[in-house]
Amino acid sequence: MKLLLLVLHLMLFSGCAAYDEWRTDKDVKKMRAEALKKIDVDACKRSGGKIEGVGIFGIPSCVVYYQDGGKPCRSDSDCEGMCFSPENTAATAICERSEHDRFGCYSAVENGEMHYSICAD
Repeated sequence: MKLLLLVLHLMLFSGCAAYDEWRTDKDVKKMRAEALKKIDVDACKRSGGKIEGVGIFGIPSCVVYYQDGGKPCRSDSDCEGMCFSPENTAATAICERSEHDRFGCYSAVENGEMHYSICAD
């Protein structure tokens, strides 16, 4: 009898988890669709951008890449965007490829030194 109750409880809880996962997936798809509707695709293309999914949920956005993205740097003044280190050491600092490189964890670099580290999405 105890075994039967245990099995029933496991089935109930796994069903709830599956429902939550399905609902989250459905919500993310809805967010993506709503974000895509708000983007002026032609204006994005004219600015040299591409529609790409960004952040942890891959929400569509117009992403414009910087000309010097990926180039080694010591300060923001060396870059169109920000000088940062995705590896959290000033020795690996590069110019961000687009403003969306600021998702995830990174360290800001100025005058060849790390100034702060942050994780963002």
